[in-house]
Amino acid sequence: MKKRKILFFALFTFLAITMFSCEELFGLEEEEESVVETVACGDYNRPNNIDNQFDYQCQAAYAYKCNGQTEALASQCAYYKQLQKEFNLPDCDYCD
Repeated sequence: MKKRKILFFALFTFLAITMFSCEELFGLEEEEESVVETVACGDYNRPNNIDNQFDYQCQAAYAYKCNGQTEALASQCAYYKQLQKEFNLPDCDYCD
């Protein structure tokens, strides 16, 4: 009889866990990621006459500006401006 109770309890526990998700059992909710809405979140404008290798640097600036990451944007734009001086690159619209 004792084995039957243990088996019944184990089966009931297994079914209860499979029927309910962790969120329902423990009240856990996933946090929604919020994206900062800015004017930069439109279509990406690629600089004219630029190699892909350098365009990726401007794309990174676009992503940082779009997500409101001002410190990362400043760092990325400083790096792009160094490259711009060395390789005579066009301006990146996302670096002020």
